[in-house]
Amino acid sequence: MLSQGKRINVSVIFKNCYAGRGGIIVLLTLFLCACGSPPPTPTPTAAPVATLPPVTSDPNPSSTPLPTVNPYPWTDENPTMSGICFEAAYDAAGQVFVLRSAEEHIRFYQLADESGLCRLPVTRQPFDFSNGRVLAGVWSVGMGCGALHEVTAIERDDLAQTFTVRLRLVVQGECRYELVRPFWIGLDGIAGYDVRLVVEG
Repeated sequence: MLSQGKRINVSVIFKNCYAGRGGIIVLLTLFLCACGSPPPTPTPTAAPVATLPPVTSDPNPSSTPLPTVNPYPWTDENPTMSGICFEAAYDAAGQVFVLRSAEEHIRFYQLADESGLCRLPVTRQPFDFSNGRVLAGVWSVGMGCGALHEVTAIERDDLAQTFTVRLRLVVQGECRYELVRPFWIGLDGIAGYDVRLVVEG
């Protein structure tokens, strides 16, 4: 037991511990106590979650569709004659019309109006006859659900100056509808040619 009034010399205690085997044991014990203490357990933290933006479709895409390439040497002029009523077109079916000027085009509309087959005046659509362009067409009739013209041959004879388009009317379905199918085209470079539209079959 330590007496009061006396101060403990710490350096002497450590010196005595190092002096003998017992001191070595004391140091090893202190070392093991210090090293054997388990390290502090880290507090787990949640890893940040990356938030991806929602995928949405662009209502106004910047890309534009590629234009449709016409494989034939003419322009589709069915819209030009769309003002002719069903009754007038049905009455003129099978006749081939070749118009070479704006005057002929106007006269064609007048004849449709004068026929009295259309309840309303025919809606007129312009056509560009410049540079010798030609407007040619025919109406075909059939019975079914739908119909279309199929081009079977194109014949151009520069020596005889003839241009012939051979067509076949393809009727679709077994409906009992009376159908009138137009085939009107705009042609370039054949101002002096005899234009023929032949519907076969």
